[in-house]
Amino acid sequence: MTTLNRIYPDELQQQVIKEVKDNNRLISDVAKQYNVSAKTIYQWVKKRKQPLKSVSKQQDLATEIATEIANLQKRLFQLNQELVSVKGH
Repeated sequence: MTTLNRIYPDELQQQVIKEVKDNNRLISDVAKQYNVSAKTIYQWVKKRKQPLKSVSKQQDLATEIATEIANLQKRLFQLNQELVSVKGH
């Protein structure tokens, strides 16, 4: 069995995704109508969902990391001040 990697036009992908998501059609039915494998359509639908979520999650994670870095820098400064104080005595 030969696997053929086809490149589908973006317009076709958008139309197929719209059929599945907006019109609540089964992936298998849409696959038959457009002569595209159900697996391919599933991947398109899944791929279209992820960017929005992952960008939001990445932004949230970046904010959390930045906050944590700032807190750690403050704590490091405090500990360095204490160390200087202890060494001075």
